[in-house]
Amino acid sequence: MSENLTVNRATLDYRAALKAVAAAAEQAEALGVNVSIALVGRSGQPLAQLSLNDAPPQTSLLALRKARTSAGFKVPSNFFRDNNSDDVHLLAALDTHPDLLMLGGGLPIILNGECVGAVGVSGASQAEDIACAEAALGTLGANAD
Repeated sequence: MSENLTVNRATLDYRAALKAVAAAAEQAEALGVNVSIALVGRSGQPLAQLSLNDAPPQTSLLALRKARTSAGFKVPSNFFRDNNSDDVHLLAALDTHPDLLMLGGGLPIILNGECVGAVGVSGASQAEDIACAEAALGTLGANAD
C-alpha cells in the first residue's frame, strides 16, 4: 500500500523576488541612501540581489547575511540582539557564525502564516535599511512583524 507523502508549501519565485528587490531599491533612492539588497527563499538560497551604484561593496554580503539570519530564525535579523542584550554568551555564539548578522535590516517574508523567505538590506542606518526591507515586503503583500 502506498501513501501520498507530498507536502505542499508556498514558495517565492524569481519574478516576485525581483519586484520586491526593485521596491526596496526605489525606497532607498527616495531616502537618498546607497544600499545592497538580498532576497532569499526559505532555505536561505538567494533569489535576487542588487546593489545600488554607489553602495559599498561590503554591503552585498552583509545584506545576504541579514536575509539568511531572518529566514533561518523567522524573525527580524536584529531580534536576538534587541531581546537578549544581557545574554553575552548567546550573542557571542551567534556573532561567531559567518552566515549570521544580527543588525536591523533583515525581515522574514511571512505569507499566510508561513515564512517563505526573507529580505536583507545593508548600507544605511538600521532604520533606513528596515524601511527599505519593509518596502519589499509591501510589494509581496507581507507585513513586518
